[in-house]
Amino acid sequence: MRSILGKAAVTLGAAAAVLSLAAGNAVADPGFTPLTGDIVGVGSDTSQDLLDGLASQYNSETARPGDWLASWRATGSATITPKTGAAEITRPNGSSAGINALIADGDAHTIDFARSSRWVGSNPAEANYSFLQFARDGLTFATATNSNVPATRTTAQLHDIYSRSTPNCVPLVKPYIPQPGSGTRQFFLASIGLTEGTLGNCAAVSQEHDASVVVNDANAIAPFSIARGWGVQGLRLGDVDDSSRPAGLPANLIAQDTPPNGALATINVYDRGIYNVVRNSDVNLPKYDNVFGPNGWICTDPDAQAIITGQHFRLADSLECGQHVK
Repeated sequence: MRSILGKAAVTLGAAAAVLSLAAGNAVADPGFTPLTGDIVGVGSDTSQDLLDGLASQYNSETARPGDWLASWRATGSATITPKTGAAEITRPNGSSAGINALIADGDAHTIDFARSSRWVGSNPAEANYSFLQFARDGLTFATATNSNVPATRTTAQLHDIYSRSTPNCVPLVKPYIPQPGSGTRQFFLASIGLTEGTLGNCAAVSQEHDASVVVNDANAIAPFSIARGWGVQGLRLGDVDDSSRPAGLPANLIAQDTPPNGALATINVYDRGIYNVVRNSDVNLPKYDNVFGPNGWICTDPDAQAIITGQHFRLADSLECGQHVK
């Protein structure tokens, strides 16, 4: 079982990057016009704020004409132009959309990495890409603070809620699931023993980590990242009891966390890695290794580490950070 690291003190160098995300995560997208040589990423909603903070700090330490780090958010305008001179593309919304955009980019390098909250998928092309773990996150279910849904649900109960189809939806429970292509969607379904084919139609689709569908409905339930749900007004992060699971489903890695809201002092959550996905052909090049690699800036710089923990993610194990590991 992986342990939860306590919230680290934010160093002075990283404070601005963390505080700039505090009020509604309002950060320009991506804050500047990326140049041809910049390191540009797209994809996961889960880690978009984290990469905003990391990019802001990294760029403050890297004088031009050095390559800057740029991260396009999962939602916003319908299209983006990743770099100066690049073709306009549909904004990738979610881990799979980001990975697919990276794959579609070929060797053009108008996109250099994809943010992902899931591990390698079934697309054979993903074997040509390295999923470099740099943080860990807890995934649980979220409800309104005044919810009719109990604060603790077993994995078996979550499986039952999300596998049902009309007319057999669970009374007084309104399940939501993130949009197709979301890494959170894929990981949550796998954690409760479901697939896209066995997901029931009682679950309505909502934008990943859209708290409004939950906090405004006492019967609603949705998967939620601990880091993204931390401190959201009106949101309660649920406690997962993994002792009761569907037949044949192996025990998931459960990590304890202490949310600032809700009635429970500590909760159990599904544990997952958070990744930056890069081309296998790029992974050992200094340009990318110096940022994403085991000895790179994200894995070793105290300011980067403080931003990760300051946003309530956990640090990757020192032997796994920057490595292609699940």
